[in-house]
Amino acid sequence: MIPIGVATNFVGGQLAILLKLPVYFDSIGTILVGALCGGLPGALVGAISNVINSITNPTTMVYAIINILIGLAAGLLSKRGWFTTFGKALATVIPFAIIGGFGGALISLWIFGGLTPNGVSVITAALYASGFDMNVAVYLSGVPLDLVDKLVVVVVVFLILRRVPSRLLAKLPLGHVFMGRVVRFDSASNAELRDLDDDLAL
Repeated sequence: MIPIGVATNFVGGQLAILLKLPVYFDSIGTILVGALCGGLPGALVGAISNVINSITNPTTMVYAIINILIGLAAGLLSKRGWFTTFGKALATVIPFAIIGGFGGALISLWIFGGLTPNGVSVITAALYASGFDMNVAVYLSGVPLDLVDKLVVVVVVFLILRRVPSRLLAKLPLGHVFMGRVVRFDSASNAELRDLDDDLAL
């Protein structure tokens, strides 16, 4: 699952960069793997993805910590069933947007002075040029756009999760979260398997 998550992040991230979109789309694989395999695999996908994306855009390297935290959060939220219904999944947009929006804004201000070579900085520059303080401009542009980014990402992840075959779910550390019916009526051996999965997941 980790290579699939990294590839998904790469395609989404490069698409956003090439099209200069004011969003990122580079955490779909992170959240997907975190939801299915746990926080640590999700964090690993986030870290590898930012390293690879930094080949074409070196500034993404410093934002790796954001993707790592999103992967950890995805594992924790998934373990508690927050991706099992559409309503709960939508609620996860808030913590992801807080991590990405506020965390990303802090990094942009501390390391780059507020402006980075991505689509969000176009809006930041426009707000700054219109008279906003740079700190305010970074948060006003970054947080709402990150909310939109994570909304799209979470919806995509939720739709993918609904399509994952039960046979594959049975092999993944947090797959039992999405096939609760099977876990309930299965034998004691499956209970042991679930305990093992919980140990592997964060």
